[in-house]
Amino acid sequence: MDKIIVVVLCLLLLLAIILIIANKRIKRMHYHKMNQLKDIFKSLSSKQEILNHKASISNDFQSNYKSDMKKLSEEIFVLQKRIFELLSKK
Repeated sequence: MDKIIVVVLCLLLLLAIILIIANKRIKRMHYHKMNQLKDIFKSLSSKQEILNHKASISNDFQSNYKSDMKKLSEEIFVLQKRIFELLSKK
């Protein structure tokens, strides 16, 4: 009976050691994966900032382009009106 208890205790001790080693390995993998995730998040954040900057530049360009096109079309209209006036006088 004593031998069975000793064997069971040894097996339980061996199991506990195996579980402790596995737990440490899983913790190391977890910390490694968390560091990778932090690096990816930093990279994505910087890319998002760059994208926002480019989008603001694009929006500014579009608004300026629309404004300039509107002014240009108004000037063309005025010039066409003057041309027709000059042609009608002749």
